[in-house]
Amino acid sequence: HLDANMLALNKRSVPVLSLPYLGIIALVAILTIPKAWRGLQPVDGWIMLGAYAAFLAHAIIRGRKEGEKVKWTQKKIWLSIAGAIAIAAGAFFIVKATENIVSALGISQIVGGLFITGIMTTAPEVFKTWSVVKGGEVTAGTTSVIADNAITMTVAFFPLALVSTPVQDFQLYWVNLAFVGLMPLLYSLFVHQSKDLHGFSRWQVFVFDAA
Repeated sequence: HLDANMLALNKRSVPVLSLPYLGIIALVAILTIPKAWRGLQPVDGWIMLGAYAAFLAHAIIRGRKEGEKVKWTQKKIWLSIAGAIAIAAGAFFIVKATENIVSALGISQIVGGLFITGIMTTAPEVFKTWSVVKGGEVTAGTTSVIADNAITMTVAFFPLALVSTPVQDFQLYWVNLAFVGLMPLLYSLFVHQSKDLHGFSRWQVFVFDAA
């Protein structure tokens, strides 16, 4: 939709990905915010794994039912696996490197996590999304961010839950969680422009950037 100055997206991305992801965030809030059981306990980890399994099954079932048939060659499958491993390895080394930077600068872990580690660990995801969108797969690029964040909010929390991790700064935690939930909420609200037009207009992209 270049003539309409829009970032065109598939409307199915809302029921398939963004709304279920919003449900995951609500579940995380229920499991970690109430004072009686604030933080992560082992049982929370298993619940989150189950939530991600349900999220994945829902996306696969709805994708097969409503989406187009895509043929994957064995080469593409292996390249995808190799790419995922490379991104995971790169993220690990970025985290270790930024931890050393934070220590060398003598700043707090909270500030370092927000402005150094957070930005650096996002870099591989930004590059991956850019490469997908550049190939013309705009919906695939944008929804891959939602899928990645769903993994972060479930699978990545599992080892933390197994060792019973408390919430040390509650105000910072709930504010961050609220902003995490704001993204799929705005996505779901903005993507439907009209009956036949789906995507983001320029001002909506600016709202995302501002948020």
